[in-house]
Amino acid sequence: MQTDDQALGPASAPPSTPPSTPESTPPSASPTVPHVPGSAVPAEAVPVQGRRAGVVSRVLADTVDALVVVAALTAGYLGFAAVKFLWKSWAFTWPTPSFLLMLVLGAVTAVAYLTVTWSTTGRSYGKHLIGLRVVGPFGRLGVPGAFVRATFCVAFAIGIFWVAVSRENRSVQDVVLRTSVIYDWLGGHDVPSPAERAARRG
Repeated sequence: MQTDDQALGPASAPPSTPPSTPESTPPSASPTVPHVPGSAVPAEAVPVQGRRAGVVSRVLADTVDALVVVAALTAGYLGFAAVKFLWKSWAFTWPTPSFLLMLVLGAVTAVAYLTVTWSTTGRSYGKHLIGLRVVGPFGRLGVPGAFVRATFCVAFAIGIFWVAVSRENRSVQDVVLRTSVIYDWLGGHDVPSPAERAARRG
């Protein structure tokens, strides 16, 4: 006669359940600070906020700004050509401005573009993309300060490469005018952080 244990067959371990673990953020998702106007900043990049930018970041931003100016000149040229065509279509020829005229128009456009962006948000389009901001010794540049800096940068563009050898990551324009180009992914904050205040001291 079989006992109850024998009738039930060999004992088997109850099915194991994986230990419950609290939900966690997937490894691929990096923590970010709350979104604010500008961009979300990765937590590991927060300590860099307010520090002066290096030459690579600044050259990239300035390259984008140069392309913006070229695009504006191209649009102006095409607009002028269109008006000329509508005015006398039977005798239309493409405008042929001199190199000197294009150089002057490019310089004026660049100075106007940089003056407006630096005096309002401190960020041209190129600096917005890279996450940089131009600041003066006492905060955001006013219109006169932005105009002087823009004129200096356009007239002596090579001065930016002084950043590569400067221990304070300052261009020639920054040294003369006591300005700085800092990392600022959040953008547009008038109250400087401790790191930003330290970066502005010269």
